[in-house]
Amino acid sequence: MTNIPKKPADVQWTDEQWQAIYASGQDTLVSAAAGSGKTAVLINRMIEKVIGKTGEPIDCDELLVVTFTNAAAAEMRQRMATALEKELQKQLDNPPIAKHLRRQLTLVNKAQISTLHSFCLAIIKQYAYMLDLDPGFRIANDGEAALLRDDVLAEVLEQAYDEDNEARLLDMYRLVDSFTSDRDDQAIELLIERLYEMSRVQPEPYRWLNSLVDAYNIDAATTVDDLVFIEDIKKSIRLELQSAWRYLEEMRDITLLPDGPAAYGTTLERDFDDVRTVLAISEMGSWQALHDAVTGFKWTTLARMKKDECDPTLQKRAKDKRDKAKKIIDTLQKTYFARQPHTLVEEIRRMAPIIATLVELTKDYSERYKQLKRKRALVDFSDLEHYALQILTTIEDGELVPSVVAQDYQQKFKEVLVDEYQDTNLLQETILQLVKSGDAHNGNMFMVGDLKQSIYRFRLAEPRLFLGKYEQYADKQDGLKIDLNANFRSRREILEGTNYIFTQIMGKQVGELEYDEAASLKYSGGYDDVPTAIPIQVAVIANAEEEDELPEEDDFTAAQYEARYIIREIQQLKESGAMVKGKDGNMRPLEYRDIVILMRSMTWSAEFAEAFKEAEIPLYADLGKGYFEALEVMIMLNTLKVVDNPYQDIALASVLRAPFVGLTENELATIRVSDKRLPFYEALHHFVRQGQSGISTAAAEKLQRFLQLLQKWRNASKRIALSDLVWMIYEDTYYYEMVGAMVNGKQRQANLRILHDRALAYEQTIFRGLFRFLRFVDRMKSRGDDLGTARSVSEEEDVVRVMTIHASKGLEFPVVFVAGLGRGFNKMDFNHPYVFDQQYGLGVKAIDPEHRVTYTSLPFLAIKEKKLLEMRAEEMRILYVAMTRPKERLYLVGSVKDATKSLQDWQESQRLKEHERLPNALRAKANRYLDWIGPAIVCHPDFIEMEQQASYTPSQWNVHFISNDALREGKDKLTQEQLADTATLDATLVEEVTRRFTAQYHYTDMTTKRSKTSVTELKRLQQLQLQEEPELFAQATQTLVKEAPRPAFLQQQSLTAAEVGTAFHAAMHHVPQQGFTSDTAIDAFIDSLVTREILTKDEAAVLERAHFQQFFASAIGQRFMKAHRIWRELPFTMLVKEDTMIDGQIIQGIIDCVIEEQDGTIILLDYKTDRIAKAQLQEELEKRYTIQLHTYAQAIEQILRVPVTEKIIYAVRSAMTIALP
Repeated sequence: MTNIPKKPADVQWTDEQWQAIYASGQDTLVSAAAGSGKTAVLINRMIEKVIGKTGEPIDCDELLVVTFTNAAAAEMRQRMATALEKELQKQLDNPPIAKHLRRQLTLVNKAQISTLHSFCLAIIKQYAYMLDLDPGFRIANDGEAALLRDDVLAEVLEQAYDEDNEARLLDMYRLVDSFTSDRDDQAIELLIERLYEMSRVQPEPYRWLNSLVDAYNIDAATTVDDLVFIEDIKKSIRLELQSAWRYLEEMRDITLLPDGPAAYGTTLERDFDDVRTVLAISEMGSWQALHDAVTGFKWTTLARMKKDECDPTLQKRAKDKRDKAKKIIDTLQKTYFARQPHTLVEEIRRMAPIIATLVELTKDYSERYKQLKRKRALVDFSDLEHYALQILTTIEDGELVPSVVAQDYQQKFKEVLVDEYQDTNLLQETILQLVKSGDAHNGNMFMVGDLKQSIYRFRLAEPRLFLGKYEQYADKQDGLKIDLNANFRSRREILEGTNYIFTQIMGKQVGELEYDEAASLKYSGGYDDVPTAIPIQVAVIANAEEEDELPEEDDFTAAQYEARYIIREIQQLKESGAMVKGKDGNMRPLEYRDIVILMRSMTWSAEFAEAFKEAEIPLYADLGKGYFEALEVMIMLNTLKVVDNPYQDIALASVLRAPFVGLTENELATIRVSDKRLPFYEALHHFVRQGQSGISTAAAEKLQRFLQLLQKWRNASKRIALSDLVWMIYEDTYYYEMVGAMVNGKQRQANLRILHDRALAYEQTIFRGLFRFLRFVDRMKSRGDDLGTARSVSEEEDVVRVMTIHASKGLEFPVVFVAGLGRGFNKMDFNHPYVFDQQYGLGVKAIDPEHRVTYTSLPFLAIKEKKLLEMRAEEMRILYVAMTRPKERLYLVGSVKDATKSLQDWQESQRLKEHERLPNALRAKANRYLDWIGPAIVCHPDFIEMEQQASYTPSQWNVHFISNDALREGKDKLTQEQLADTATLDATLVEEVTRRFTAQYHYTDMTTKRSKTSVTELKRLQQLQLQEEPELFAQATQTLVKEAPRPAFLQQQSLTAAEVGTAFHAAMHHVPQQGFTSDTAIDAFIDSLVTREILTKDEAAVLERAHFQQFFASAIGQRFMKAHRIWRELPFTMLVKEDTMIDGQIIQGIIDCVIEEQDGTIILLDYKTDRIAKAQLQEELEKRYTIQLHTYAQAIEQILRVPVTEKIIYAVRSAMTIALP
């Protein structure tokens, strides 16, 4: 590796970023964590290579830059051009350098900065003569390619069913019996298509397909121990046994509790010995030995106990734990060890002919599809890579080696830069290796990515490629590995919280990557000047359904509960005047566009949209589906169906009921019964010829006009383009204008425009005609390939956005809600009788044709368990992506059926010591995100106060268990305080939990208190305490509710005293520190508050010019103007520990103003607009607000870590300054 230049002291790059920009001489892998400035590093490295400040400059077209999207490529090209222009201006006095830079500006648009598909397309166009391909080829769109594949697949299967060879026909029938139902053979079609897609990400598809057959063609001498995947199976079995061990440990903990079933201890020790023996055999023994140990496992009967010998609840819990362990052993016996080892091998051998038939069908399908595309001068995106590979390689001794063309590219490209390397597949990696030069130790390939953000395995990305190099380059011998983990995006609390969770859940065995110091996010953001900590909020909706089913008596879904919680939090943020840091670095009020709701999928988005609509909060969700279900689209598609074939009764009835015809149900019935013998279309004509009796004159006229238009459209469909036909129907029916006048008309019109555009795009394909277009639409609908409704909201509109976690990758938002964390992971892929894996190929269930029984074969079990682990690793990475999107606030929201049971399970399932990860077995069996998050957070000191752990868990959390009753009651009036009142835990459960995890937790009474209390409420509680009214005090702790906003019909009346005070406080939040030089300046300031929508006109009208004049003329006003620093509307959350009555209560509030003077003196300033006679003013204000300001001062001292020197009340109406002791 060449020497890296010394980093100047004045540059802003971190040491690792500097190294990534200038490292050279060997292949380099940059592991760039979320928010670490990856794109900036990549672009600056490109610019440095071209400008050559520290080395020999190169030309722009000597770089190959591969990006994940076309947008990223365009951005890189633009930023490089801008940098070159700036450098040229600096070097005008240096002719040689200026000449080089001018040349680069002419080359930058020709530089190979593109997606890999675009690079492959450039290779094919340049060397098309080397391929048997029409030079005028074009890329088929997805719909066109899908229709071609359907035609080819139907042809392949039809020929297979007509096979003359009886043996091959029998194998075909066995294949069909193995994978299809009695209704159709669509399952075979999907299997062949999926197998084809898997093969296309391999450099040699047919070699990979043939290897699937080889895996089943094993000889009779093969044993289970010889199978390639046996160690993966044993790993899965060990995880199961570790789960059983964990349940026995939890049982032992219960037996050791006071009043626990101690008599079970002797039996339990025998259980431990038996499980320990099987675990040891799974590590070192043969499969036969393991089979014998598991099938021979016997559970000893538990000791009998007298009725009063222990707590029956603890006895039941202990038995339940043992039953769970027994169930695991029982499941192992019925799956892996239900049949003898030699039988398992024989099952594999019997499946070989079926697999061979399937592979031959797939290869036949692949070859026919290839020939059909070639005949029509088409290629698809997969072809681009394979044709490029064909050009770049030649075959020597049966292996692919670089061709002359590849060697030319190796000479041309001085460096190959790859963005998002973690999402590369094996075929793409092969192409990149062919055009780079050198080996890893002396190569010129620069790869940037983050394995923790590899979330595209469903697109057949192969994260093992990244992981392999990450481990290989760790010692810097073969290549260079650089970790970028400085995060410039998020607040410290978010990063520490993310680190806390992933340190416990992500590891090599479960998660594919060690979340160690190198992987941990390091705070480097710009929030040091915002001193208030904002803990991560975790909301667990209790007694809500985890999935979409509901108890019969319930009227809300889990989605609706979570939506209502999120709505309340957003309302609270808006009402409290929450601030976020803008792009200019200054704090500004939170806007709706700053908020995003992330979901694993968009299945809940419609319910969220409805809930937000009721709450009058603007929301946009890019549904990704629902287009074909949109009413206006269904009507137009039915109209096109009738134009194509009017003998479609359902479609015809739909059109006749459409607004542009408008027949009623009775009128349709009248037409139908006019002649029941005829098809509906003929009955319609018969009805018209018979005089149309039984319907109104207006309806008769509409009917006649429709039939005239229908004939016009049918004639036109034979001579004009499809897109023109669609628009003709819009114009003739005025339907486009009609939907524009409906509710959500803008969206509806956009959907109709999309239909026209899709018809236009369809005409650019090889297919023509209305019938084929409708067939294409039906295919998409039948396969679930729905489209999202047309986008009708721009990026700049002030709306809350809902999007998938996948769609959020690479983006950032001030406030993020992650919803649906209690929903189960999607395991639909494991419901098929087959599973795929790029490494092990295809696993299928074994078939016994004689008895018509299927078995879970060893290949199926091995691949399924491997894929389940990979699926959970990917879900971990998806959670990581979600938790690293926010800049300032993060909310994690999930639903559970039973909060008490969930909390108990979380507490009992983890047995953590310092720096310890959650058990492998626990992490490997998680079925939802809360199964990871819950056990991780319950031992955090913010959940249960454990001071001894605070040193190694710096993150901050607020955890709420919220009853769905509270979310259901008062649909439109529920306040945030009511939500907080529900955030209580069962006292007995918490007492049990604290006895397990800390002997120092003595405040069980705190479990009945609210999670947060405002300072105003704290003041009331302390005043009640001083008055020695314990009953009233207890009542107040349970029912404190903030006064709700006035209804709309009252808002038209004069403002209340509280609203006047709120208006003045809002004004002082924005008042210029330098004050005002004239009355005109004050008036202009008040007007600006209205213009900026900070105040309404009514609120601005109550502000008095004199109040601002008097404040800035006062002594405290002068100190305000001369202050070194000012914090306004400073929010805080604080744990109060000094008062015996409220010890342990979390207090939250907003401080009007904190002044830091030039000498560092800290002043607390609070504005009061109370109407009090001047004679009693000082005494009354001191009486009312001493407790409040004392609490504020405590908060300031905790935040700033300096003492508050003065506590001052400024009485606005009397312009009096009152200093409190």
